[in-house]
Amino acid sequence: MTSTTSDTGSSTYSVPSKDQKQEWAKQQSILKSNLVVVDDHPDWSLTLKDDNTHRLESTKGLQYVGGVDLSFIVGNNEDAIASLIVLSYPDFKVVYENHAKVKLTLPYIAGFLAFREVEPLLDLISTLRSTHPEFEPQVILVDGCGILHPRGFGLASHLGLLSNIPTVGCSKNYLVIDNDGPLLGSNPTALKKDFKKFVTTHPETHGLMPLTGTVTGKTYGAALAAATGKAAEGAQNPIFVSIGHKVSLETAVALVRACSRFRVPEPIRQADLKSRNEIRKWCQQQEKDAALALATVGATITTATAVAN
Repeated sequence: MTSTTSDTGSSTYSVPSKDQKQEWAKQQSILKSNLVVVDDHPDWSLTLKDDNTHRLESTKGLQYVGGVDLSFIVGNNEDAIASLIVLSYPDFKVVYENHAKVKLTLPYIAGFLAFREVEPLLDLISTLRSTHPEFEPQVILVDGCGILHPRGFGLASHLGLLSNIPTVGCSKNYLVIDNDGPLLGSNPTALKKDFKKFVTTHPETHGLMPLTGTVTGKTYGAALAAATGKAAEGAQNPIFVSIGHKVSLETAVALVRACSRFRVPEPIRQADLKSRNEIRKWCQQQEKDAALALATVGATITTATAVAN
């Protein structure tokens, strides 16, 4: 397994203006026009069960699945660890990991997560390609939205398009989509209640509720409870799965199902666990450095006092 940690330096934190957010929305619209929302990965394929639950029957050619995540120091929204993890499939062994210390220049703004996080993630992919191309993931599961997004272009889509790697959006939180019916317009708490009721009364879905607009008829994604370790699939909170780039929704859901031992699919779960571990080590080092600096200052003062006397 390959593992590294790097430091990207410092930055100035700023709050974007209304004009800046409008410019970002325009960029998302332009980039979205190039998004591929069907399966386009000739080196691997999935066969699904023939029951509309998007459960996996078999795979062909799939060897490496990636996961990305950012973790933050508690009480600090600027200092973060960006992580890229690659797991072998189907045994989910970590074959590559890379972590970068980053100084983020923007706060979290719902619907614009990519403008805060995509650059450090792209840097990690670039490093992998230059140092260990043999471990480049064939698909990346992203802790963020794909096309299940107010403007149809979340972090997973942004990262997939710019890296040219198939991606799947796997968000723990729901972003409300307006003007396409009551389900999509529900607040996250209400939607989770609707989900639990739906999967309880429809056990044949195996924990899957499509998120379809009643005005357009468009299916944006799905709420999914896929953890294999739970006795009752509908008893847990869902994650929100959607197309990122170069995958269909059926493939996206099947992959998340296949990779889920717990609520969060294993590639993202490992990226989260390892990035949090890097945060702990970073904080411990900061504490050691601070203690050493304090001791050095104390020793200097003591020496100066002794000389003066």
